Amino acid sequence: MKFQKKALLTVVAAGMLGTLQAVAQDAQSGVKDLEAGRYNKAIQTFQGLATSAPSADNYFYLGYAQLKAGDPDAAKQAFEKGVAADPKNQLNNVGLGAVALAKKDGATAKTIINNALKETKNKNMDVLLRAGEAYTMFRKPEEGINDPAEAIRILTIADERDKKNENAEIEMALGDAYTLKNDGGNAVTKYENALAIRPNNAEAKYKIGNTFLRAKNYPQAQKFYEEAIAADPDFAPTYEDLAEAFFGSRAYKNASKNMDLYIQKSQTTNVDKLLRSAQFDFLAGDNERAIQKLDQLKGKVNTPVIQRIYGWAYSGAGKYNESIEALNNFIQTAPDRVIPDDYKYLGRAYAQLGTPEGDSLAIVNLEKAAPMDSTENVYREIGKLLYSGKKYDQAIGAWKKAILMDTSKATTNDYFQLGMSNYLQASRIGRDSTLMMNGDTAAIRQAKENYYTAADSAFLKVNQITPDWSPGYYFRASANYFSDTKGAMNTGEPVPLYEKYLEVADKEIAADAAKKEANKRYMMTAYKFLSSYYANKNDAEKSREYLSKAAELDPNDKDVQNALNPPAQQPAATKPASKPAAKKPAGKATK
Repeated sequence: MKFQKKALLTVVAAGMLGTLQAVAQDAQSGVKDLEAGRYNKAIQTFQGLATSAPSADNYFYLGYAQLKAGDPDAAKQAFEKGVAADPKNQLNNVGLGAVALAKKDGATAKTIINNALKETKNKNMDVLLRAGEAYTMFRKPEEGINDPAEAIRILTIADERDKKNENAEIEMALGDAYTLKNDGGNAVTKYENALAIRPNNAEAKYKIGNTFLRAKNYPQAQKFYEEAIAADPDFAPTYEDLAEAFFGSRAYKNASKNMDLYIQKSQTTNVDKLLRSAQFDFLAGDNERAIQKLDQLKGKVNTPVIQRIYGWAYSGAGKYNESIEALNNFIQTAPDRVIPDDYKYLGRAYAQLGTPEGDSLAIVNLEKAAPMDSTENVYREIGKLLYSGKKYDQAIGAWKKAILMDTSKATTNDYFQLGMSNYLQASRIGRDSTLMMNGDTAAIRQAKENYYTAADSAFLKVNQITPDWSPGYYFRASANYFSDTKGAMNTGEPVPLYEKYLEVADKEIAADAAKKEANKRYMMTAYKFLSSYYANKNDAEKSREYLSKAAELDPNDKDVQNALNPPAQQPAATKPASKPAAKKPAGKATK
Protein backbone atom coordinates (compact mmCIF):
# COMPACT_ATOMS: atom_id res chain seq x y z
CA MET A 1 0.00 0.00 0.00
CA LYS A 2 2.12 2.91 -1.28
CA PHE A 3 0.53 6.33 -1.05
CA GLN A 4 0.90 8.74 -3.94
CA LYS A 5 3.56 11.45 -3.86
CA LYS A 6 0.98 13.98 -5.00
CA ALA A 7 -0.98 13.44 -1.80
CA LEU A 8 2.16 13.86 0.24
CA LEU A 9 2.87 17.17 -1.45
CA THR A 10 -0.61 18.31 -0.46
CA VAL A 11 0.20 17.45 3.14
CA VAL A 12 3.47 19.34 2.94
CA ALA A 13 1.88 22.38 1.32
CA ALA A 14 -0.65 22.56 4.10
CA GLY A 15 2.08 23.42 6.63
CA MET A 16 3.33 26.91 7.39
CA LEU A 17 6.54 27.86 5.61
CA GLY A 18 8.64 27.79 8.78
CA THR A 19 7.57 24.25 9.62
CA LEU A 20 7.45 22.89 6.06
CA GLN A 21 10.35 20.50 6.47
CA ALA A 22 9.11 19.11 9.81
CA VAL A 23 5.60 18.55 8.44
CA ALA A 24 7.00 16.77 5.41
CA GLN A 25 9.14 14.49 7.56
CA ASP A 26 6.21 13.72 9.84
CA ALA A 27 3.97 12.96 6.88
CA GLN A 28 6.55 10.62 5.34
CA SER A 29 7.07 8.92 8.70
CA GLY A 30 3.32 8.50 9.18
CA VAL A 31 2.85 7.03 5.71
CA LYS A 32 5.76 4.66 6.27
CA ASP A 33 4.21 3.47 9.52
CA LEU A 34 0.85 3.09 7.81
CA GLU A 35 2.34 0.99 5.02
CA ALA A 36 4.27 -1.15 7.50
CA GLY A 37 1.17 -1.92 9.55
CA ARG A 38 2.19 0.23 12.52
CA TYR A 39 -1.27 1.72 12.72
CA ASN A 40 -1.14 3.08 16.26
CA LYS A 41 2.06 4.96 15.54
CA ALA A 42 0.63 6.27 12.26
CA ILE A 43 -2.49 7.45 14.11
CA GLN A 44 -0.35 9.42 16.56
CA THR A 45 1.56 11.06 13.70
CA PHE A 46 -1.52 12.03 11.70
CA GLN A 47 -3.37 13.21 14.78
CA GLY A 48 -0.52 15.64 15.28
CA LEU A 49 -0.59 16.67 11.63
CA ALA A 50 -4.36 17.06 11.64
CA THR A 51 -3.98 19.45 14.58
CA SER A 52 -1.01 21.42 13.24
CA ALA A 53 -1.99 21.31 9.56
CA PRO A 54 -5.69 20.39 9.31
CA SER A 55 -6.12 19.41 5.67
CA ALA A 56 -8.43 16.99 3.90
CA ASP A 57 -5.49 14.69 3.14
CA ASN A 58 -4.24 14.65 6.72
CA TYR A 59 -7.72 13.74 7.94
CA PHE A 60 -7.97 11.05 5.28
CA TYR A 61 -4.70 9.44 6.38
CA LEU A 62 -5.78 9.67 10.00
CA GLY A 63 -9.13 8.05 9.27
CA TYR A 64 -7.50 5.43 7.07
CA ALA A 65 -5.07 4.45 9.86
CA GLN A 66 -7.91 4.31 12.40
CA LEU A 67 -9.97 2.15 10.06
CA LYS A 68 -7.06 -0.26 9.56
CA ALA A 69 -6.57 -0.35 13.34
CA GLY A 70 -10.17 -1.53 13.73
CA ASP A 71 -11.73 1.70 15.01
CA PRO A 72 -14.40 2.68 12.44
CA ASP A 73 -16.10 5.18 14.79
CA ALA A 74 -12.92 7.25 15.20
CA ALA A 75 -12.26 6.92 11.46
CA LYS A 76 -15.71 8.29 10.69
CA GLN A 77 -15.03 11.41 12.76
CA ALA A 78 -11.74 11.98 10.94
CA PHE A 79 -13.29 11.54 7.49
CA GLU A 80 -16.16 13.89 8.35
CA LYS A 81 -13.64 16.55 9.39
CA GLY A 82 -11.82 15.94 6.13
CA VAL A 83 -15.03 16.50 4.16
CA ALA A 84 -15.64 19.70 6.11
CA ALA A 85 -12.07 20.88 5.44
CA ASP A 86 -12.45 20.39 1.67
CA PRO A 87 -15.86 19.29 0.36
CA LYS A 88 -14.43 18.90 -3.15
CA ASN A 89 -11.81 16.35 -2.05
CA GLN A 90 -13.63 13.04 -2.47
CA LEU A 91 -11.06 10.87 -0.68
CA ASN A 92 -12.77 11.38 2.67
CA ASN A 93 -16.14 10.47 1.16
CA VAL A 94 -14.58 7.24 -0.04
CA GLY A 95 -13.35 6.84 3.53
CA LEU A 96 -16.91 7.22 4.82
CA GLY A 97 -17.97 4.56 2.35
CA ALA A 98 -15.29 2.28 3.79
CA VAL A 99 -16.63 2.98 7.29
CA ALA A 100 -20.08 1.85 6.10
CA LEU A 101 -18.49 -1.38 4.84
CA ALA A 102 -16.85 -1.85 8.25
CA LYS A 103 -20.31 -1.50 9.79
CA LYS A 104 -21.68 -4.01 7.23
CA ASP A 105 -23.93 -1.45 5.55
CA GLY A 106 -23.23 -2.26 1.92
CA ALA A 107 -26.06 -0.17 0.45
CA THR A 108 -24.90 3.03 2.15
CA ALA A 109 -21.30 2.31 1.22
CA LYS A 110 -22.18 1.90 -2.45
CA THR A 111 -24.19 5.12 -2.53
CA ILE A 112 -21.38 7.17 -0.94
CA ILE A 113 -18.59 5.68 -3.04
CA ASN A 114 -20.51 5.91 -6.33
CA ASN A 115 -21.26 9.54 -5.58
CA ALA A 116 -17.54 10.22 -4.99
CA LEU A 117 -16.73 8.59 -8.34
CA LYS A 118 -19.46 10.58 -10.04
CA GLU A 119 -18.19 13.87 -8.59
CA THR A 120 -14.71 13.13 -9.94
CA LYS A 121 -16.08 11.77 -13.25
CA ASN A 122 -14.04 8.60 -12.80
CA LYS A 123 -10.90 10.59 -13.61
CA ASN A 124 -9.21 10.97 -10.23
CA MET A 125 -6.76 8.06 -9.87
CA ASP A 126 -6.48 8.41 -6.08
CA VAL A 127 -10.25 8.28 -5.67
CA LEU A 128 -10.58 5.33 -8.06
CA LEU A 129 -7.79 3.46 -6.29
CA ARG A 130 -9.10 4.10 -2.75
CA ALA A 131 -12.67 3.28 -3.83
CA GLY A 132 -11.58 -0.09 -5.24
CA GLU A 133 -9.38 -0.68 -2.23
CA ALA A 134 -12.29 0.03 0.16
CA TYR A 135 -14.20 -2.93 -1.26
CA THR A 136 -11.25 -5.25 -0.51
CA MET A 137 -10.17 -3.83 2.84
CA PHE A 138 -11.88 -6.34 5.12
CA ARG A 139 -10.70 -9.92 4.72
CA LYS A 140 -12.54 -11.37 7.71
CA PRO A 141 -16.32 -11.31 8.30
CA GLU A 142 -15.89 -9.91 11.80
CA GLU A 143 -13.98 -6.92 10.39
CA GLY A 144 -16.59 -5.86 7.81
CA ILE A 145 -17.97 -6.75 4.40
CA ASN A 146 -16.29 -6.73 1.01
CA ASP A 147 -17.34 -6.75 -2.62
CA PRO A 148 -14.51 -7.97 -4.84
CA ALA A 149 -16.62 -7.79 -8.02
CA GLU A 150 -17.32 -4.08 -7.45
CA ALA A 151 -13.66 -3.54 -6.61
CA ILE A 152 -12.61 -5.11 -9.92
CA ARG A 153 -15.12 -2.95 -11.82
CA ILE A 154 -13.73 0.27 -10.33
CA LEU A 155 -10.07 -0.74 -10.47
CA THR A 156 -10.40 -1.77 -14.11
CA ILE A 157 -11.41 1.84 -14.88
CA ALA A 158 -8.30 3.00 -13.03
CA ASP A 159 -6.16 0.45 -14.85
CA GLU A 160 -7.45 1.64 -18.22
CA ARG A 161 -6.54 5.21 -17.31
CA ASP A 162 -3.01 4.07 -16.37
CA LYS A 163 -1.86 4.20 -19.99
CA LYS A 164 1.83 3.71 -19.20
CA ASN A 165 1.15 0.86 -16.79
CA GLU A 166 3.18 2.57 -14.08
CA ASN A 167 0.83 2.26 -11.12
CA ALA A 168 1.75 -0.78 -9.08
CA GLU A 169 -0.97 0.03 -6.53
CA ILE A 170 -3.74 -0.65 -9.04
CA GLU A 171 -2.26 -4.07 -9.74
CA MET A 172 -1.96 -4.72 -6.00
CA ALA A 173 -5.56 -3.76 -5.33
CA LEU A 174 -6.76 -5.92 -8.24
CA GLY A 175 -4.76 -8.79 -6.78
CA ASP A 176 -6.57 -8.26 -3.45
CA ALA A 177 -9.93 -8.39 -5.20
CA TYR A 178 -9.11 -11.62 -7.03
CA THR A 179 -7.83 -13.09 -3.77
CA LEU A 180 -11.18 -12.41 -2.13
CA LYS A 181 -12.87 -14.11 -5.08
CA ASN A 182 -10.68 -17.17 -4.43
CA ASP A 183 -9.15 -16.71 -7.86
CA GLY A 184 -5.57 -17.32 -6.85
CA GLY A 185 -4.25 -17.52 -10.40
CA ASN A 186 -5.38 -14.03 -11.41
CA ALA A 187 -4.42 -12.68 -7.98
CA VAL A 188 -0.82 -13.89 -8.31
CA THR A 189 -0.66 -12.52 -11.87
CA LYS A 190 -1.65 -9.05 -10.64
CA TYR A 191 0.86 -9.16 -7.78
CA GLU A 192 3.55 -10.25 -10.23
CA ASN A 193 2.58 -7.30 -12.45
CA ALA A 194 3.13 -5.05 -9.43
CA LEU A 195 6.55 -6.62 -8.91
CA ALA A 196 7.41 -5.98 -12.56
CA ILE A 197 6.63 -2.30 -12.02
CA ARG A 198 8.30 -2.08 -8.63
CA PRO A 199 10.79 -4.94 -8.14
CA ASN A 200 11.50 -6.25 -4.65
CA ASN A 201 8.10 -5.00 -3.45
CA ALA A 202 7.73 -6.63 -0.03
CA GLU A 203 3.97 -6.15 0.06
CA ALA A 204 3.49 -7.88 -3.31
CA LYS A 205 5.55 -10.87 -2.17
CA TYR A 206 3.59 -10.90 1.09
CA LYS A 207 0.28 -10.93 -0.76
CA ILE A 208 1.38 -13.73 -3.06
CA GLY A 209 2.07 -15.59 0.16
CA ASN A 210 -1.50 -14.81 1.25
CA THR A 211 -2.96 -16.51 -1.80
CA PHE A 212 -1.12 -19.69 -0.84
CA LEU A 213 -2.19 -19.28 2.77
CA ARG A 214 -5.84 -19.12 1.70
CA ALA A 215 -5.29 -22.30 -0.32
CA LYS A 216 -3.71 -23.93 2.76
CA ASN A 217 -0.47 -24.45 0.85
CA TYR A 218 1.56 -23.57 3.91
CA PRO A 219 5.08 -24.34 2.61
CA GLN A 220 4.62 -22.04 -0.43
CA ALA A 221 3.07 -19.35 1.74
CA GLN A 222 6.06 -19.51 4.08
CA LYS A 223 8.44 -19.24 1.10
CA PHE A 224 6.94 -15.97 -0.14
CA TYR A 225 6.63 -14.54 3.35
CA GLU A 226 10.34 -15.17 3.89
CA GLU A 227 11.05 -13.38 0.59
CA ALA A 228 8.90 -10.45 1.75
CA ILE A 229 10.84 -10.24 5.01
CA ALA A 230 14.11 -10.28 3.10
CA ALA A 231 12.83 -7.40 0.95
CA ASP A 232 11.61 -5.37 3.94
CA PRO A 233 12.18 -6.70 7.48
CA ASP A 234 10.04 -3.88 8.91
CA PHE A 235 6.86 -4.72 6.97
CA ALA A 236 4.94 -5.95 10.00
CA PRO A 237 1.91 -7.74 8.42
CA THR A 238 4.20 -10.40 6.95
CA TYR A 239 5.09 -11.70 10.40
CA GLU A 240 1.45 -12.10 11.41
CA ASP A 241 0.53 -14.18 8.38
CA LEU A 242 3.79 -16.11 8.52
CA ALA A 243 2.75 -17.02 12.07
CA GLU A 244 -0.62 -18.20 10.70
CA ALA A 245 1.15 -20.27 8.03
CA PHE A 246 3.27 -21.95 10.70
CA PHE A 247 0.10 -22.48 12.75
CA GLY A 248 -1.52 -24.17 9.75
CA SER A 249 1.41 -26.56 9.43
CA ARG A 250 1.40 -27.11 13.21
CA ALA A 251 4.84 -25.57 13.69
CA TYR A 252 3.61 -23.85 16.81
CA LYS A 253 6.95 -22.61 18.16
CA ASN A 254 7.62 -20.76 14.90
CA ALA A 255 4.05 -19.43 14.98
CA SER A 256 4.62 -18.07 18.49
CA LYS A 257 7.97 -16.53 17.53
CA ASN A 258 6.64 -14.73 14.44
CA MET A 259 3.51 -13.49 16.19
CA ASP A 260 5.77 -11.91 18.81
CA LEU A 261 7.75 -10.27 15.99
CA TYR A 262 4.52 -8.95 14.48
CA ILE A 263 3.45 -7.38 17.77
CA GLN A 264 6.92 -5.92 18.25
CA LYS A 265 7.17 -4.45 14.77
CA SER A 266 3.56 -3.29 14.43
CA GLN A 267 3.40 -2.02 18.02
CA THR A 268 -0.21 -3.14 17.98
CA THR A 269 -2.43 -3.03 21.04
CA ASN A 270 -5.24 -4.88 19.26
CA VAL A 271 -6.73 -7.27 21.81
CA ASP A 272 -7.47 -10.00 19.26
CA LYS A 273 -3.86 -9.99 18.08
CA LEU A 274 -2.53 -10.14 21.64
CA LEU A 275 -4.89 -12.99 22.50
CA ARG A 276 -3.80 -14.83 19.35
CA SER A 277 -0.21 -14.44 20.49
CA ALA A 278 -1.07 -15.99 23.87
CA GLN A 279 -2.84 -18.83 22.06
CA PHE A 280 0.27 -19.56 19.99
CA ASP A 281 2.37 -19.59 23.17
CA PHE A 282 -0.04 -22.17 24.60
CA LEU A 283 0.14 -24.31 21.47
CA ALA A 284 3.93 -24.05 21.53
CA GLY A 285 3.85 -25.53 25.02
CA ASP A 286 4.83 -22.32 26.79
CA ASN A 287 1.76 -22.18 29.01
CA GLU A 288 3.28 -19.95 31.67
CA ARG A 289 4.22 -17.34 29.08
CA ALA A 290 0.68 -17.45 27.70
CA ILE A 291 -0.70 -16.92 31.21
CA GLN A 292 1.68 -13.99 31.78
CA LYS A 293 0.43 -12.30 28.60
CA LEU A 294 -3.17 -12.84 29.65
CA ASP A 295 -2.43 -11.41 33.11
CA GLN A 296 -1.14 -8.24 31.41
CA LEU A 297 -4.43 -7.95 29.50
CA LYS A 298 -6.64 -8.56 32.52
CA GLY A 299 -8.82 -5.55 33.23
CA LYS A 300 -7.88 -3.95 29.91
CA VAL A 301 -10.10 -6.05 27.67
CA ASN A 302 -13.78 -6.69 27.59
CA THR A 303 -14.01 -9.98 25.77
CA PRO A 304 -14.90 -13.40 27.13
CA VAL A 305 -12.30 -14.94 24.80
CA ILE A 306 -9.64 -14.19 27.40
CA GLN A 307 -11.29 -16.81 29.62
CA ARG A 308 -11.00 -19.33 26.80
CA ILE A 309 -7.26 -18.83 26.40
CA TYR A 310 -6.81 -18.82 30.17
CA GLY A 311 -8.66 -22.14 30.33
CA TRP A 312 -6.51 -23.70 27.62
CA ALA A 313 -3.26 -22.44 29.13
CA TYR A 314 -4.19 -23.44 32.68
CA SER A 315 -5.02 -26.93 31.41
CA GLY A 316 -1.61 -27.18 29.74
CA ALA A 317 0.12 -25.84 32.85
CA GLY A 318 -1.48 -28.46 35.08
CA LYS A 319 -3.72 -25.96 36.88
CA TYR A 320 -6.84 -28.01 36.31
CA ASN A 321 -9.23 -26.37 38.76
CA GLU A 322 -8.40 -22.93 37.34
CA SER A 323 -8.85 -24.31 33.83
CA ILE A 324 -12.27 -25.74 34.69
CA GLU A 325 -13.40 -22.45 36.23
CA ALA A 326 -12.20 -20.33 33.29
CA LEU A 327 -13.66 -22.56 30.58
CA ASN A 328 -17.00 -22.97 32.32
CA ASN A 329 -17.18 -19.18 32.67
CA PHE A 330 -16.44 -18.75 28.97
CA ILE A 331 -18.97 -21.36 27.84
CA GLN A 332 -21.69 -19.83 30.01
CA THR A 333 -20.85 -16.24 28.99
CA ALA A 334 -20.39 -16.76 25.24
CA PRO A 335 -22.19 -19.96 24.20
CA ASP A 336 -22.39 -18.78 20.59
CA ARG A 337 -18.58 -18.59 20.38
CA VAL A 338 -17.81 -22.02 21.80
CA ILE A 339 -15.66 -24.26 19.59
CA PRO A 340 -14.71 -27.95 19.97
CA ASP A 341 -11.39 -27.10 21.62
CA ASP A 342 -13.22 -25.47 24.53
CA TYR A 343 -15.00 -28.72 25.39
CA LYS A 344 -11.86 -30.71 24.66
CA TYR A 345 -9.62 -28.86 27.10
CA LEU A 346 -12.40 -28.70 29.68
CA GLY A 347 -12.81 -32.45 29.38
CA ARG A 348 -9.07 -32.99 29.71
CA ALA A 349 -8.96 -30.83 32.84
CA TYR A 350 -11.80 -32.80 34.43
CA ALA A 351 -10.03 -36.06 33.55
CA GLN A 352 -7.00 -35.00 35.59
CA LEU A 353 -8.97 -34.52 38.82
CA GLY A 354 -8.79 -38.24 39.52
CA THR A 355 -12.32 -38.53 40.82
CA PRO A 356 -15.31 -40.51 39.51
CA GLU A 357 -17.25 -37.27 39.08
CA GLY A 358 -14.31 -35.73 37.25
CA ASP A 359 -14.06 -38.71 34.90
CA SER A 360 -17.80 -38.55 34.21
CA LEU A 361 -17.68 -34.81 33.39
CA ALA A 362 -14.57 -35.39 31.31
CA ILE A 363 -16.42 -37.86 29.12
CA VAL A 364 -19.47 -35.56 28.84
CA ASN A 365 -17.33 -32.69 27.54
CA LEU A 366 -15.07 -34.77 25.33
CA GLU A 367 -18.13 -36.29 23.69
CA LYS A 368 -19.30 -32.76 22.82
CA ALA A 369 -15.95 -32.00 21.23
CA ALA A 370 -15.37 -35.28 19.41
CA PRO A 371 -17.85 -35.04 16.49
CA MET A 372 -16.75 -31.47 15.65
CA ASP A 373 -12.98 -31.75 16.10
CA SER A 374 -11.28 -32.06 12.73
CA THR A 375 -7.70 -31.90 14.05
CA GLU A 376 -7.69 -34.63 16.68
CA ASN A 377 -9.55 -37.91 17.11
CA VAL A 378 -11.03 -37.18 20.54
CA TYR A 379 -12.89 -40.49 20.57
CA ARG A 380 -9.53 -42.10 21.42
CA GLU A 381 -9.36 -40.10 24.64
CA ILE A 382 -12.93 -41.07 25.46
CA GLY A 383 -12.14 -44.73 24.80
CA LYS A 384 -9.09 -44.63 27.10
CA LEU A 385 -11.05 -42.98 29.91
CA LEU A 386 -13.89 -45.49 29.67
CA TYR A 387 -11.46 -48.41 29.47
CA SER A 388 -9.48 -47.25 32.50
CA GLY A 389 -12.79 -46.90 34.36
CA LYS A 390 -13.63 -50.51 33.39
CA LYS A 391 -16.67 -49.36 31.43
CA TYR A 392 -15.75 -51.75 28.64
CA ASP A 393 -19.11 -51.81 26.87
CA GLN A 394 -19.09 -48.01 26.50
CA ALA A 395 -15.41 -48.10 25.55
CA ILE A 396 -16.33 -50.42 22.66
CA GLY A 397 -18.62 -47.70 21.28
CA ALA A 398 -15.93 -45.03 21.63
CA TRP A 399 -13.27 -47.10 19.86
CA LYS A 400 -15.68 -47.95 17.04
CA LYS A 401 -16.29 -44.21 16.53
CA ALA A 402 -12.55 -43.52 16.67
CA ILE A 403 -12.02 -46.00 13.84
CA LEU A 404 -15.02 -44.83 11.81
CA MET A 405 -13.92 -41.19 12.08
CA ASP A 406 -11.03 -41.91 9.73
CA THR A 407 -10.78 -45.61 8.92
CA SER A 408 -7.86 -45.09 6.54
CA LYS A 409 -5.78 -43.72 9.44
CA ALA A 410 -6.98 -46.18 12.11
CA THR A 411 -3.97 -47.46 14.02
CA THR A 412 -2.89 -50.78 15.51
CA ASN A 413 -3.73 -49.36 18.93
CA ASP A 414 -7.25 -48.37 17.83
CA TYR A 415 -8.07 -51.95 16.84
CA PHE A 416 -6.20 -53.43 19.80
CA GLN A 417 -8.14 -51.29 22.28
CA LEU A 418 -11.40 -52.23 20.54
CA GLY A 419 -10.40 -55.88 20.80
CA MET A 420 -9.44 -55.63 24.48
CA SER A 421 -12.66 -53.80 25.35
CA ASN A 422 -14.68 -56.65 23.80
CA TYR A 423 -12.40 -59.28 25.36
CA LEU A 424 -12.75 -57.89 28.90
CA GLN A 425 -16.47 -57.21 28.53
CA ALA A 426 -16.93 -60.86 27.57
CA SER A 427 -15.11 -61.97 30.71
CA ARG A 428 -17.61 -60.05 32.85
CA ILE A 429 -20.72 -61.66 31.38
CA GLY A 430 -22.26 -63.92 34.01
CA ARG A 431 -19.87 -62.64 36.70
CA ASP A 432 -20.76 -58.97 37.09
CA SER A 433 -23.99 -58.49 39.03
CA THR A 434 -25.34 -56.28 36.24
CA LEU A 435 -24.56 -58.84 33.54
CA MET A 436 -26.13 -62.00 34.95
CA MET A 437 -28.77 -62.32 32.18
CA ASN A 438 -31.29 -63.41 34.83
CA GLY A 439 -29.28 -66.56 35.28
CA ASP A 440 -30.04 -67.74 31.73
CA THR A 441 -26.97 -69.86 30.95
CA ALA A 442 -27.76 -70.03 27.24
CA ALA A 443 -28.02 -66.23 27.04
CA ILE A 444 -24.79 -65.85 29.00
CA ARG A 445 -22.99 -68.27 26.67
CA GLN A 446 -24.27 -66.47 23.57
CA ALA A 447 -23.38 -63.00 24.87
CA LYS A 448 -19.86 -64.14 25.72
CA GLU A 449 -19.44 -65.67 22.29
CA ASN A 450 -20.59 -62.45 20.61
CA TYR A 451 -18.05 -60.32 22.46
CA TYR A 452 -15.21 -62.79 21.93
CA THR A 453 -16.07 -62.98 18.23
CA ALA A 454 -15.94 -59.17 18.01
CA ALA A 455 -12.61 -59.25 19.85
CA ASP A 456 -11.29 -61.83 17.37
CA SER A 457 -12.22 -59.56 14.43
CA ALA A 458 -10.45 -56.58 15.99
CA PHE A 459 -7.31 -58.58 16.80
CA LEU A 460 -7.28 -59.91 13.23
CA LYS A 461 -6.99 -56.27 12.03
CA VAL A 462 -4.12 -55.82 14.48
CA ASN A 463 -2.36 -58.84 12.93
CA GLN A 464 -2.90 -57.44 9.44
CA ILE A 465 -1.64 -53.93 10.25
CA THR A 466 1.28 -55.02 12.43
CA PRO A 467 2.14 -58.66 11.64
CA ASP A 468 5.33 -58.57 13.72
CA TRP A 469 3.65 -57.57 17.01
CA SER A 470 3.02 -60.56 19.29
CA PRO A 471 0.19 -59.34 21.61
CA GLY A 472 -2.27 -59.27 18.72
CA TYR A 473 -1.80 -63.00 18.15
CA TYR A 474 -1.91 -63.90 21.83
CA PHE A 475 -5.20 -62.18 22.55
CA ARG A 476 -6.77 -63.39 19.33
CA ALA A 477 -5.85 -66.95 20.32
CA SER A 478 -7.26 -66.37 23.82
CA ALA A 479 -10.49 -64.92 22.43
CA ASN A 480 -10.89 -68.04 20.30
CA TYR A 481 -10.22 -70.27 23.28
CA PHE A 482 -12.58 -68.54 25.75
CA SER A 483 -15.32 -68.28 23.15
CA ASP A 484 -15.73 -72.07 23.49
CA THR A 485 -13.31 -73.60 25.98
CA LYS A 486 -14.57 -77.15 25.52
CA GLY A 487 -14.79 -76.98 21.75
CA ALA A 488 -11.33 -75.39 21.46
CA MET A 489 -9.70 -78.61 22.64
CA ASN A 490 -11.47 -80.54 19.88
CA THR A 491 -11.37 -78.06 16.99
CA GLY A 492 -7.92 -76.65 17.77
CA GLU A 493 -8.86 -73.19 16.45
CA PRO A 494 -6.56 -71.37 18.91
CA VAL A 495 -3.60 -73.66 18.11
CA PRO A 496 -2.16 -71.89 15.03
CA LEU A 497 -2.69 -68.53 16.72
CA TYR A 498 -0.84 -69.51 19.91
CA GLU A 499 1.92 -71.02 17.75
CA LYS A 500 2.15 -67.81 15.72
CA TYR A 501 2.25 -65.81 18.92
CA LEU A 502 5.19 -67.85 20.20
CA GLU A 503 6.99 -67.50 16.87
CA VAL A 504 6.66 -63.70 16.84
CA ALA A 505 7.43 -63.41 20.57
CA ASP A 506 10.66 -65.38 20.07
CA LYS A 507 11.71 -62.93 17.34
CA GLU A 508 10.92 -59.96 19.60
CA ILE A 509 13.01 -61.46 22.42
CA ALA A 510 15.89 -62.20 20.03
CA ALA A 511 15.90 -58.54 19.04
CA ASP A 512 15.43 -57.25 22.60
CA ALA A 513 16.13 -59.57 25.54
CA ALA A 514 14.20 -57.25 27.88
CA LYS A 515 10.97 -58.38 26.20
CA LYS A 516 11.39 -61.89 27.60
CA GLU A 517 10.03 -60.91 31.01
CA ALA A 518 7.16 -58.94 29.47
CA ASN A 519 6.13 -61.99 27.42
CA LYS A 520 6.79 -64.63 30.07
CA ARG A 521 3.25 -64.85 31.46
CA TYR A 522 1.65 -65.04 28.03
CA MET A 523 4.18 -67.56 26.71
CA MET A 524 3.58 -69.84 29.68
CA THR A 525 -0.17 -69.75 28.99
CA ALA A 526 0.44 -70.59 25.32
CA TYR A 527 2.82 -73.47 26.16
CA LYS A 528 0.37 -74.95 28.66
CA PHE A 529 -2.58 -74.74 26.28
CA LEU A 530 -0.64 -76.32 23.43
CA SER A 531 0.66 -79.08 25.71
CA SER A 532 -2.88 -79.84 26.91
CA TYR A 533 -4.24 -79.77 23.37
CA TYR A 534 -1.69 -82.28 22.04
CA ALA A 535 -2.13 -84.47 25.11
CA ASN A 536 -5.85 -84.46 24.39
CA LYS A 537 -4.99 -85.59 20.84
CA ASN A 538 -2.78 -88.35 22.24
CA ASP A 539 0.38 -86.74 20.84
CA ALA A 540 2.55 -87.25 23.92
CA GLU A 541 5.75 -86.20 22.15
CA LYS A 542 4.37 -82.84 21.05
CA SER A 543 2.73 -82.29 24.41
CA ARG A 544 6.03 -82.91 26.20
CA GLU A 545 7.87 -80.60 23.79
CA TYR A 546 5.73 -77.63 24.88
CA LEU A 547 6.00 -78.63 28.54
CA SER A 548 9.80 -78.67 28.21
CA LYS A 549 9.78 -75.17 26.70
CA ALA A 550 7.58 -73.99 29.55
CA ALA A 551 9.94 -75.53 32.11
CA GLU A 552 12.91 -73.82 30.43
CA LEU A 553 11.11 -70.47 30.56
CA ASP A 554 10.00 -70.87 34.19
CA PRO A 555 11.72 -73.70 36.08
CA ASN A 556 9.75 -72.81 39.22
CA ASP A 557 6.31 -73.52 37.78
CA LYS A 558 5.13 -76.46 39.92
CA ASP A 559 2.32 -77.46 37.55
CA VAL A 560 4.75 -77.82 34.67
CA GLN A 561 7.30 -79.70 36.76
CA ASN A 562 4.63 -82.06 38.06
CA ALA A 563 3.39 -82.72 34.54
CA LEU A 564 6.93 -83.46 33.32
CA ASN A 565 7.95 -85.44 36.36
CA PRO A 566 4.86 -86.85 38.03
CA PRO A 567 5.58 -87.72 41.68
CA ALA A 568 6.00 -91.46 42.26
CA GLN A 569 2.86 -93.15 43.53
CA GLN A 570 3.08 -94.25 47.16
CA PRO A 571 2.29 -97.99 47.81
CA ALA A 572 -1.11 -98.63 49.34
CA ALA A 573 -1.02 -98.83 53.16
CA THR A 574 -1.32 -102.45 54.64
CA LYS A 575 -4.53 -102.92 56.61
CA PRO A 576 -4.03 -104.15 60.20
CA ALA A 577 -5.22 -107.77 60.92
CA SER A 578 -8.69 -108.11 62.37
CA LYS A 579 -8.87 -108.88 66.05
CA PRO A 580 -10.50 -112.24 67.02
CA ALA A 581 -13.97 -111.99 68.50
CA ALA A 582 -14.06 -111.88 72.29
CA LYS A 583 -15.13 -115.15 74.01
CA LYS A 584 -18.10 -115.20 76.30
CA PRO A 585 -17.35 -115.83 79.99
CA ALA A 586 -17.98 -119.48 81.02
CA GLY A 587 -20.51 -120.61 83.55
CA LYS A 588 -23.23 -118.12 82.75
CA ALA A 589 -26.65 -119.19 81.61
CA THR A 590 -27.93 -117.87 78.36
CA LYS A 591 -31.18 -116.07 78.52
